[in-house]
Amino acid sequence: MTDALLFDWKKEDYVAISGMVDEHADFSPLFNKNLEKLFLDLKNVNRINSSGVRRWVIALEKLRDVELHYINCSFSVVEQLSMVPEFLTKKSHVESFDARYVCENCNTSQVVTLVVGYDIEAGLSKYLDGPDRLCPNCKSKMEFDHNPDSYLFFLSNLHNKKK
Repeated sequence: MTDALLFDWKKEDYVAISGMVDEHADFSPLFNKNLEKLFLDLKNVNRINSSGVRRWVIALEKLRDVELHYINCSFSVVEQLSMVPEFLTKKSHVESFDARYVCENCNTSQVVTLVVGYDIEAGLSKYLDGPDRLCPNCKSKMEFDHNPDSYLFFLSNLHNKKK
């Protein structure tokens, strides 16, 4: 069974991408639209390997004149955003991304989609923790289940700083 990259166009300028970004990733469906603005829903991108990063960066070069909006970035995408500066162009905006929280009181874990500019501010020089969240079960404060300095690093350099 293959985990091929799939494109599900929700609107003319909004596509949900799912699967694995690897050496077989074909981004040509993104090039044929001639759009000024493109919304990429990346919730179901489940893995990105080093060859996939290279293919993504090459695709971004072809989309350099398109304003890209990254929505619902999965853990795999967030890791690349923070490790590979070329994963974003000057015209890229990260709108939202997933983060995991755990409750040490009742052992609950939860994946939360954080909205940039609402839940968390872009452009800070350092991130010491994720935004506060309360446990849906016991209402205790949940812990951000990532190293904030590395997981949230991409936010420091975002072009879409919100007021």
